[in-house]
Amino acid sequence: MSDWKDVVSQVNASGGSMDDPTSSWGGGLGLRLWPNSTLMIAGTWEPIFLTRKEDTSGDKLNLNANSFQLTGGYFFPSAGNAKFGLGAGLGFYSLAGKIESAPNIDLSGSTVGFHFMGMESGRSARGFAVTGTAGYRIAKISDTKFDDVSSSPKTETDYSGLMLRAGLAFYMPSASK
Repeated sequence: MSDWKDVVSQVNASGGSMDDPTSSWGGGLGLRLWPNSTLMIAGTWEPIFLTRKEDTSGDKLNLNANSFQLTGGYFFPSAGNAKFGLGAGLGFYSLAGKIESAPNIDLSGSTVGFHFMGMESGRSARGFAVTGTAGYRIAKISDTKFDDVSSSPKTETDYSGLMLRAGLAFYMPSASK
């Protein structure tokens, strides 16, 4: 987010008050497939919510995006209900943001990124699991467009960084341990 961090620094240096845009939060939904007890394939939709508001003028910088990810994971053999593993995959990241000011400016762009992570899945006897991941994402949009026009020099929007996830997985009644 260095290009956007520079913009926020300029706003703050000129008397404004806007928070640094280098962290965000998201949610998501995914489907997991277990071909066997150690391999997992997951497809995930993850919206990324990243909006900052300038307190004095009320202007907003909205860098919200959607991510569609495909992840493969290997879980080490375990005798218990808790499994630990490693995963990696690809993601498609699509910016659908806006600078809300006078005039409003639409922001767009997309990229293919990569991620890797450590994973945990603690299955319960009731058909669900508490899951968690910690990893790193590499996803940089190298040509952010302003009202569908590239800037010169090009503006980058970088979603790379630490990924932390917690979730619940529900298993179909016929799913085996």
